[in-house]
Amino acid sequence: MDYFSSLNASSLDPDIPTLFELLSAHQLNDLISPSIRYILTFYAQRNPQYLLRLANKYDELYAVLMGLVEYYHLKKWNSSFTEKFYGIKRSRVLNTPALRTRSAVPQMLEQEKRLTKRQVFGSLFFIIVLPYIKEKLDARYEHLKGRYMFRGIESERAAVYETGQLSDKLKFEFDRLLLRTYPTICMADSMVCLAFYLAFLFQKTTASSPADLILGTKFSRMSQFDYAREQQLAVTDSDDKTPFLQRMANKISTGQGLVEIKDMTLSGLSYALPTSMFLLKFLEWWYNSDFAHQMSKKSRGSDPEDDNLPVPSFDFSKHQAPLPNVTKKGLCPLCHSEITNPTVIATGIVFCYPCIYRHLENCDQETGGRCPVTGQRLLDCRYNQVSEEWEVGGLRRLML
Repeated sequence: MDYFSSLNASSLDPDIPTLFELLSAHQLNDLISPSIRYILTFYAQRNPQYLLRLANKYDELYAVLMGLVEYYHLKKWNSSFTEKFYGIKRSRVLNTPALRTRSAVPQMLEQEKRLTKRQVFGSLFFIIVLPYIKEKLDARYEHLKGRYMFRGIESERAAVYETGQLSDKLKFEFDRLLLRTYPTICMADSMVCLAFYLAFLFQKTTASSPADLILGTKFSRMSQFDYAREQQLAVTDSDDKTPFLQRMANKISTGQGLVEIKDMTLSGLSYALPTSMFLLKFLEWWYNSDFAHQMSKKSRGSDPEDDNLPVPSFDFSKHQAPLPNVTKKGLCPLCHSEITNPTVIATGIVFCYPCIYRHLENCDQETGGRCPVTGQRLLDCRYNQVSEEWEVGGLRRLML
């Protein structure tokens, strides 16, 4: 088991992982691309001159970078980096005579179970290339589905075949085939994967997916032999008595230091990226759930009236007598003229829109934000400490 596994190792099979571990690894892998895309899009909106091109080519860029990361982990650990996160590896399926012959020598058996070059590149195809193709097909299908929702695709056949070139005709036939068969193919793929999961769950097969059956691989837990191979280099470096600066200079001059830096970077991603995904999911749960709201209520106090709006104050300065109520005569209480562009505020008094807006905007901090007739404070008017001005709100124009 790896460091991050939360399962009880004493109650688990020492070699075969559970289906839930495999599903957790696959779900974690599915979270990486949307999370990185969201972060890149977020910053691309603020710095389009630097990141807009990267955001437009995100699928290709992600496939290349993750291809390098996955190839490193498949070659070194025989697992993708999310599978390494859960202490799971891919191993060859050995025939029964070879398994019985080499069972007496565990180290030789572990060496025989390591993936071949064909299986490494095959796993890389199913991890990177196939999801990339599926994502492109999903996007194309959704585009075609929305485009031909109210009219059939056959309505464009005549126009394409009359004026279109060969490439346009091939594209039309591909779109027509995709629009008709893609949902059926996706449903068949889901049913086949479900059948493999059930067979793996009930130990009827060692292949958890069609990819495992095609490549002749299976999932197993990482053992001490896998970590022993990783620790050999560290032991060799610790036994070296050469001074540190001279040892680093020798590595850089021979190119070994660059290789070690690359290995350290790619290995660190196997811990940093999954941990970041968990952090993002936690933040998503925190802001979408009611738990954060309840915690903020407890921090303010347990009084249920805390959530209510404050009762407006009716206090009014003695030095500022309210204006006479002349609204019954159809006059504006501020300009004392006939009301034009009538606007009502929260207290129900009607004013001319320019009059009430200028009055509320030009008042000072102490006396502003109140109804000029009743003296009642208006909740939608707030004083901006930075600009030292009132932010006027809550004005409702009347249609007479």
